[in-house]
Amino acid sequence: MKRQAFSALSRMNPWHRLLLSTVLATLALPAAAQLRAPGASGAAGRTSGIFLPQAGQETAVPSSQPQLGVPQPTQKRSQLVDEVVAIVNNSVITRRELLDRADEIESQLRTANREVPPRADLLGEVLERLVMERVQTQAAQDAGIRVTDQEVDRAIESVAQQNRLSATDLRRRVEATGMSWTKYRDELRKQVQVIRLREREVDSKVQVYDGEIDNYIAARSGKGTATGPTEFNVAQILVRVPEDASDAQKAQLKTKAEGLLKQALGGADFAELAKANSEAPEASQGGALGFREIGRLPAVFANAVVDLQPGAVAPELVESANGFHVVKLSAKRTAPAQQPQASDRITQTQVRHILIRTGPNMPEAEARRQMSTIRDRVTHGGDFADAARRFSQDGSAAQGGDLGWVSPGELVPEFEQAMNRLRPGEISDPVVSQFGVHLIQVMNRRETEVSPEKQRDFARAEVREQKLRSAYDDWVRQLRSAAYVEYRINRQR
Repeated sequence: MKRQAFSALSRMNPWHRLLLSTVLATLALPAAAQLRAPGASGAAGRTSGIFLPQAGQETAVPSSQPQLGVPQPTQKRSQLVDEVVAIVNNSVITRRELLDRADEIESQLRTANREVPPRADLLGEVLERLVMERVQTQAAQDAGIRVTDQEVDRAIESVAQQNRLSATDLRRRVEATGMSWTKYRDELRKQVQVIRLREREVDSKVQVYDGEIDNYIAARSGKGTATGPTEFNVAQILVRVPEDASDAQKAQLKTKAEGLLKQALGGADFAELAKANSEAPEASQGGALGFREIGRLPAVFANAVVDLQPGAVAPELVESANGFHVVKLSAKRTAPAQQPQASDRITQTQVRHILIRTGPNMPEAEARRQMSTIRDRVTHGGDFADAARRFSQDGSAAQGGDLGWVSPGELVPEFEQAMNRLRPGEISDPVVSQFGVHLIQVMNRRETEVSPEKQRDFARAEVREQKLRSAYDDWVRQLRSAAYVEYRINRQR
């Protein structure tokens, strides 16, 4: 099977690649809104819906998680261009899907006044993203994960809130793009399936140990060791062997891999060999896996490179369940110790708010109108606490909207950003978050020391987030490596 990726993708400079990955990870709004702050802590037990979940609770979906928002209008495609551009296990990705997704990204970039990458670069990256989404969706379906209609309804409500729409308005927006509401619900169901699979296969298995917290705190305070662990940057060329391959086919593929190994040992450019021949997901990056500690490398790779000098190619093929690998140790380094990133003192804010929740029976526009009326009353002599007790739909209403002293990272971003712009005594304009429309008043601010307990809470959440991202990336890589993917790309644009 010959890999036929867009050639322009492999020529992108690192900045361009970073731009594309950022665009693809952030432009679409999430299907299941999970606004989480990895370092949030200290608000345990508060009833207000505006506080973020605390250390030990569910964290955010990693940025690489496929996410679905409101589809953008795209040009209708002729059936003549609806050819297959990739086969993923037992399903296909069509050219129309690829072009429609690329058009959507371009439209969102232009709306955000951001640079639009060259078309070929965008198409190559979008295709790989579609492949990764399909691999994860199929894995969730194969695992027997089922999502109820009620869970889909909750996901729809989350998307609507993220887009500051009612569920009815969201449906109108979706149908205006040409997508049927039934198809949109089906796509959401698939994404929730993937989230459930990730929670089971990744999130539930990540543990944070006291020693890791101790090391993290020591590194941030400058009390850690001067250097960090040794990291290896390994590159590979994969010649995939299908599960049902005959002995003759396997022998033929091994001969191909041996030929590639001979070229690599003979001084050929390894990155170019990988781009042209490898069937691994990182082929367009020259086969590089990136710097990792030895324990985070696949065991067969670790054994092959542990004694190599940087720049050397392993003299023998590495065989795995996926096929034959040509492996190179591109570089080795001693990672620097983490530098202190935070002071042991923080600024806390004493704040109160009024919340009107939005939803099918309370459109955002109406909530804003009502909140503006409340603000006028309060700013013209009315009592904020009394208004909170009368009108707020938050758990803090009985306390006059008082949230107490809050630390950075404890509140959802929209609320915290608006709060930080206020001086003591000031009242905000209506502020929209996923929970509804808020009116915020800052009462006071103070500098305070971070307690040892809170430091450990911050550290635990941050270490868990780092481990989750690493575990998720490895899990996705394994799914991708185990999948049968055949590219059938027509280079015509």
